[in-house]
Amino acid sequence: MHSRVTSSSSGAAVWAILRKECRTEWRTRYGLNAALLFAVTSLTATSFAVGPLGDRPDVLAALLWVVLLFAALASLHHAFVREVESHTMTLLRLVASPTQIALGKLGFNLAFLFVIEAVTVPLFALLSGAPAPRWGPFLGVLALGSVSLAAAATLVGAVVSQTRGRGALFAGVSFPLLLPMLAAAVSGTRAQWAGQPVTSELRLLAAYALGLLAASFVLYDHLWEE
Repeated sequence: MHSRVTSSSSGAAVWAILRKECRTEWRTRYGLNAALLFAVTSLTATSFAVGPLGDRPDVLAALLWVVLLFAALASLHHAFVREVESHTMTLLRLVASPTQIALGKLGFNLAFLFVIEAVTVPLFALLSGAPAPRWGPFLGVLALGSVSLAAAATLVGAVVSQTRGRGALFAGVSFPLLLPMLAAAVSGTRAQWAGQPVTSELRLLAAYALGLLAASFVLYDHLWEE
């Protein structure tokens, strides 16, 4: 009974932080506008420069994930930076544990990525002349890649949020950490367009996401210790 009450309380705290993040982002929309502007500008410029790429699944896959990666990394670390710059982190820690805070922000980062992809993927297909994907493998790679990207961005954002030069440090730490995910996601996306199986890429992405989430659960409780 006690564990059920504790679990319910933790879930309520995570949900409250997720709702707070969504309201804060919707009020300003700085991160969302910046990510969408980057995605639209880069896709439009590329389509005018090189034309349709329907016969180049390797280039299409790399272009899609590079655009998603940079659009996401430009904004995902703001979830923690906002708390530090507005001096609300201490207040937040009084009402929730570091793990609950991080899980709420991880949920927000996943929702943020979903919105970015809902706009970017159709626009990418329209401007690049990409062939219709095999929806099952394509959505599997996209979903697991998004979970990996959100988990990595949340963990790195939490670690570097109280450091100086956190913007440059976030990019410098995130890129090496995300290289395995990026390689598997590009390979899986290219393979589904080429009519090849994507089982190995899906397994790699799932293992990467699970490993990163497991490491995050271990580290979150030790974040921001005095």
